[in-house]
Amino acid sequence: MWVLYASLNPVAEGIRSLFIKRASKTIDPLVISWGNYVIPIIVFVPLLLFIDLKFNQLFWLSVFGSGIINVIAAILYMKAISESDISSVMPMLSFTPLFLLITAPIFIGEFPNLIGLVGVLFVVVGSYLLNISQRSNGIFAPFKKLLSDKGTRHMFIVAFIWSISANLDKISIQNSSIYQHIIFMNIIIFVSLTLILLSKGRLRKREIIKEKKNLFMVSLFTASAFFFHMNALSLTLVAYVVAMKRMSGVISVFLGHLFLHETNIKERLFGSFVMFVGVLLIVFS
Repeated sequence: MWVLYASLNPVAEGIRSLFIKRASKTIDPLVISWGNYVIPIIVFVPLLLFIDLKFNQLFWLSVFGSGIINVIAAILYMKAISESDISSVMPMLSFTPLFLLITAPIFIGEFPNLIGLVGVLFVVVGSYLLNISQRSNGIFAPFKKLLSDKGTRHMFIVAFIWSISANLDKISIQNSSIYQHIIFMNIIIFVSLTLILLSKGRLRKREIIKEKKNLFMVSLFTASAFFFHMNALSLTLVAYVVAMKRMSGVISVFLGHLFLHETNIKERLFGSFVMFVGVLLIVFS
């Protein structure tokens, strides 16, 4: 059963990216970031009444730390999709396990082995292959393309932020539970985004109503992704779930080409698949 849940998670994330892209044509990415958490808040917060709650200093420090930096990640995530093709930005999230090899030793004392380092090489090579058509402009042109594109640059930063928050998430879960952590994370991010929007005067009813269908679908698939993720985590090892989750990069390349007619499908698909293989090597090292 865990295979089903773990497989549906990246599918939900991939489909969500389509609706984010559609909504971003007429609405501020900041509003999409806020709308992203509406249904998860409505669905998951009542669960606090039915789970055993555990509170200590480490839980509060880690969940607030992760929540605050994930506010930045949430905004950049939506900006990235609004600025570039989803088939080019979503594979950037495969860099998260790579960055974890740097941040994990600092935060939780976990060190990579040789297989993990080979996985790093695969992720880097895969990112190069995403823009291999730029090779004619110079050997480093594919990497330059990644860094020069606003969307991929923003998603690259998101991947780095998530590599930090993943360590804080682990500490938070160790001092509470998976459900408690995710619910409090959603509350912190949603409240923070609401305050940011109100302070900037961007929480406009007219805009939200205009894109209500796309915003609803974004939020619905976010809630679905959380549901699949939590259930998968409760049934199997975290490493398996994390590995399957990164399939969203490959799925997004397919969806971007199929529904948004994005180009360079072959190189992006091959590049994202090589990156996914790298993720598998890192996660299971």
